[in-house]
Formats: sequence, C-alpha cells, structure tokens
Amino acid sequence: MLVGIGWGGFVGAHYGYRVIKNAQLTDWHVKSVAVSGVNGDVEKEIFTRAAEMEGKPFSFADAQRLQREFEKKYPMLHDIDVSRGMLSGKLKISAQLRKPIARLITTDHTHQYIDAESVVYTQEEEVENVPHVSLVGEVPDKLPASFVDLIQNALKLKKSLPFDGLEFDLQQNTIRMHLPDQSIIWFGSAQQLKQKAQRAAQIMDIVKEKYQKPVMVNFEFFEQGKVFLTLSAH
Repeated sequence: MLVGIGWGGFVGAHYGYRVIKNAQLTDWHVKSVAVSGVNGDVEKEIFTRAAEMEGKPFSFADAQRLQREFEKKYPMLHDIDVSRGMLSGKLKISAQLRKPIARLITTDHTHQYIDAESVVYTQEEEVENVPHVSLVGEVPDKLPASFVDLIQNALKLKKSLPFDGLEFDLQQNTIRMHLPDQSIIWFGSAQQLKQKAQRAAQIMDIVKEKYQKPVMVNFEFFEQGKVFLTLSAH
C-alpha cells in the first residue's frame, strides 16, 4: 500500500515537472533581463536590446540568434552567452571584455586592438595604457599565434629599453623600434629579440655618453656578429 502511494507520488511529481518544463521550453516568455560581465555603454546597449523582448515569447532559437547578433556587433567581447531561466522567466546575457595586448595602427591610420588569442578587433572606446604598434601591410581578421608571441616578446623589451613605439612589417617579419630621443633601432628579422635588446641597451648606454644626436642601430647582420651604429640625419 505504502509502496503504491510512494510510487504514485513519484510518478505524479515527475509528470508534473515534465509538464512545467515542456511548457517553459515551448512557451517561454521574457519576464526580466539581466546583463553581467560588462559595463558602461555596451552594457546599456545590450540591456536595451534584450529588454525589447520583455513580455514576448522567446525560444531557444531566438536565444541563439540574439547571441550571434551580439557577437557580430560587439567584436570587443568574447564568451557571449544568451540563456533563459527556465522557471524564473529571466533572460540572461553574459560576456567578457577582451583584454588587448597592443593597439595596432595601420598605414591608413586605422586603430585596432589585438588580444592574446590573436583576435584583431575594433572598439569605439579607447583603451588606455596599451602599447602602440604600427603595422606595415594588410592586417587580417586573425593574426597567427607567432605574431602575438612576437608582439609580447617585443613589449618585454620596454623593461630594459624604453621606447615610444614599435613598427612591424607583416610581409618581411621585421621590427623597428622608435626611442624617445628619435633614435631608431632596426632589429631586422624579428628573431632573437631578447639577445638583440640586451645588446641594444648596452649600445644606447654608450651612446648617451658620446653622442647628442639621434642614432640608428642596425641589427640586420646580427647573426654574423655585427651591429652597425650610425648618426641619424633627423
């Protein structure tokens, strides 16, 4: 008797849960909206767009479409997720702001950013305290991981060799460094940067004592054990 009652209760509860679940999945309406992970104007824009759905039926396919819309409109965001609270009726949008490792300036003066995942993207709000890197050549939507490693290694040079800017030639894979006193360090091929930077730092210490003009330090023949130092014309 007790077993029958218990089993009947279990079946009834399970059936009731399935009815509620199926109703929520097939006839789910937005009652409220919550945005997390971002702030400022982007948060307001996402909230305003999602709030347009309040009081309306909203399917799983709708959630996927809205997520793709946000991914296309906000390239500075990643891990965007649009989900529905099954019983709460809350439409939840979460995302993370990309963290740039450098600000890219192309030959046509377009400003873009690149993150540690090699993704090149744009955003209206300028990010402060991000190193500027000038690029020569066409910039693809996604740069190879080797290029990101190249930038990260170059930025490490700032500890031993302070600079105003870096210039990369994407086709030739070469790097040029501009110093505050207008001196230029031509590293040639973007390899052995650590060793070249150490030598450049030593050379610039000597330059400070002997020369007042800007100089050009040329590492083009570094693999042959040669570094050329010339006085710059500017």
